[in-house]
Amino acid sequence: MEKLEILTPEIVDQSYKNALGLLLGNLSFEDLEEKGEFYLPSDYDDVQVILEYFEDIEDYETCILIRDKQL
Repeated sequence: MEKLEILTPEIVDQSYKNALGLLLGNLSFEDLEEKGEFYLPSDYDDVQVILEYFEDIEDYETCILIRDKQL
């Protein structure tokens, strides 16, 4: 996996949405590969980091989904 030097807000947002999809089981790596180019944060498997991102952007509905997945 290649690391990007310049991260736009759109790439960051898409990478965390991809990580969320993997976390919730709505996406697989095969699904992402089918899209062609895709992005993931370097710590995409850290639930706390994903949760903090969605808290930071004040997407509390997604925070609830993540919380419920952890229960």
